[in-house]
Amino acid sequence: MLPIWRNRPLVVTIIVVIILVVLLIVTAGDNNMSGAESVVGSILSPVQNALYSATDAIADFFSRIFSGADIEAENAALQERVAELEAQLMDYDEMKLESERLKEFLNFNTETEGLEYVTAKVIGKGTGHWFNMFIINVGLKDGIAVDMPIVNGDGLIGRVVATGYNYSRVLTIVDSSSGVSAIVERTRDNGILNGTVSTGDEEDALLTMSYLPLDADLVPGDTVITSGLAGVFPKGIAIGEVIEVSKSDDGMKNEAVISPYVDFYHLEEVMVITSATIDIEEALE
Repeated sequence: MLPIWRNRPLVVTIIVVIILVVLLIVTAGDNNMSGAESVVGSILSPVQNALYSATDAIADFFSRIFSGADIEAENAALQERVAELEAQLMDYDEMKLESERLKEFLNFNTETEGLEYVTAKVIGKGTGHWFNMFIINVGLKDGIAVDMPIVNGDGLIGRVVATGYNYSRVLTIVDSSSGVSAIVERTRDNGILNGTVSTGDEEDALLTMSYLPLDADLVPGDTVITSGLAGVFPKGIAIGEVIEVSKSDDGMKNEAVISPYVDFYHLEEVMVITSATIDIEEALE
């Protein structure tokens, strides 16, 4: 064996040098750069890749921080917009419900033609469950006067008992101090309706019809309307339905219990009939 092969480290060194020389020649021709540059580049390339990776990681870290802040700001803006849209939707739903209630007014019909009216909103009420006394948002400036009838699409509500410049107070027919001249639509029997609500805490808001003829044959289910005899309410406005008929305490006349068509537990919009009514007392003089 040749002496040189006995020195293995020297052999390995020589082989490595030869390989590097070959790489210098090959890479110098392919990449238009010197062989030394190519070798150095090959040696430094892993280091550069590591540095680039570290730089990209740092850049991604800060990018996530700032983008997270941006996302938080965008979320806050989106939540604010959602709140605005929800509020608008609630307003839309409320307007839709109000529109539907106002459309029901178109169902209002009486035997008297050519009635004029002003729509109004309920802005206050007395204590208790029932709307036996309430305030509306129209008054003298709108041509409202005492004793003008109040109605809605279901029927008779009451009458104006006091007016201010921009408001009016309404007494409803279910209040115990009210009185309405009425007639049974089927039998044409006349009577006087009085309310049963005094404090607003009564369980039911009903009407009693008294001074009926002794031979009146009204039965539960009959419809009661305004008679027009007192001069306050036009004739033919729906009031309610007979639910019970009985003799008076003295046995001399019939009495009836009437369930009103109007929901006196929920009142929001009403109509004030502004057409001129007849002053009966003045007409009889």
